[in-house]
Amino acid sequence: MTLIDKLNWRYATKKYDASKKVAADKVERILEAIRLAPTSSGLQPFEVLLVTNPEKRAQMQTVAWNQAQVTEASHLLVFAA
Repeated sequence: MTLIDKLNWRYATKKYDASKKVAADKVERILEAIRLAPTSSGLQPFEVLLVTNPEKRAQMQTVAWNQAQVTEASHLLVFAA
């Protein structure tokens, strides 16, 4: 498989099962991995917000092209730069 083939392959989750939740320890591991991930500047020029408030998520959905994933996913991580 060539590099271009690998770059052309991608998968975006279109639908989530709102009744299923990612375990809290896994979310913490994801957040820790993000915190430790290297960046080009080494300064982590972003902040990651874990949005849990359903009302805020519904508001965010309206400005995210009404993508259902914003409210259906068990957790919503927002990268703010």
